Amino acid sequence: MSTFILIIALMSALALACIVPPLLRRTDAATTPDAVHGAEHDAALAAGPHAQPQMRLALALALLLPAAAVGLYLQVGRPEALAMPPELLAAAATPADHGVAEEDIPAMVERLAERLRTQPGDIEGWHMLARSYSAMNRYDDAAKAFAHLATLLPEDAGLLADYADALATAQDGTLAGEPERLIEKALAIDPQQPKALALSGSAAFARGDFALAEKQWLAVLPLVPEGSEFARSTQAGIAEARTRQGIPATAPAPVAAPLAAPATAATVKPAPAPSAARLSGTIRLAPGAALPQPGQTLFIYARAANGAPMPLAAIKRKASELPLQFVLDDSNALRPGTRLADAGQLIVGARISASGSATPQAGELEGQAGPVAAGANGLLIELSVHGQAVK
Repeated sequence: MSTFILIIALMSALALACIVPPLLRRTDAATTPDAVHGAEHDAALAAGPHAQPQMRLALALALLLPAAAVGLYLQVGRPEALAMPPELLAAAATPADHGVAEEDIPAMVERLAERLRTQPGDIEGWHMLARSYSAMNRYDDAAKAFAHLATLLPEDAGLLADYADALATAQDGTLAGEPERLIEKALAIDPQQPKALALSGSAAFARGDFALAEKQWLAVLPLVPEGSEFARSTQAGIAEARTRQGIPATAPAPVAAPLAAPATAATVKPAPAPSAARLSGTIRLAPGAALPQPGQTLFIYARAANGAPMPLAAIKRKASELPLQFVLDDSNALRPGTRLADAGQLIVGARISASGSATPQAGELEGQAGPVAAGANGLLIELSVHGQAVK
């Protein structure tokens, strides 16, 4: 960053050197008696007062040109790139800038990780690494990066919420255990941390404590921009929590009260009855398919048959458990408030990942069943390299 500022200062000085001296020379020529003789001297003296605006113009340029350059850069430039780790600076460029290919980004992230092994105190670098791993669906690695950051910033409530989110995603999407402990710690530090409140509501919803889920999510709304994606998904979650309580989704919100302590066994309600959108069946290897290797991951998901390809609900299991019985319902939704029944016809699929990444790779064993209606049972999914589906 200091090198960048030095370059800008030198460029500004060069520009001023081309503009200001000629103006000053014209001022001197108009006011110095030795520079003129006779009638020319008298004309120069007469012109002296008119030379003052040139002096003022020179001073104004000397002051305003650098200020204007800085203001223009802050308006249209990318000052955040000054603090970006060098390994990811090229990845942040647009194709018109450097043409970095998408496949180059993982290598850049690995170079950043290698550098940070010798720079454990680089907070911004570790932040960038954790966010990069999350964007690449490498949640185990993201959780490890956030864990390191938590040792550097133990009182950062937002960081603890991010850590809990990554850790829960890495462990089959469940917030029980260490993720919930991190959420509680984040709320103890900052009771109005939006992400921690949202995750607390999700944890309560998963336990069947829909009243507490509604309460935590209601506390989120005043803290996030109205109309934002965060606000919309939170409102959908509130509506679902009210429906589960037998309350109309449009009922007036209760008066806000101070946040309660985390739910105990005495406050947790019984688990709800099975959802009408419950999907179940069996997943097995197709005849002739290779046996999964130790450590490989099985992803099971449901998505809309006619709509975006992103999963609506998903769970993760060990591939070594095949063949296995599975159940997918609204409690496995990837976003609060998502209801499988609202999507119409569904595709139910499964895929074995050798890397543990949720991003599909060529040559992986996969299979699908569908389209099926929400609530379909007895599905059979056979996994093969070509992803053939059997309903």
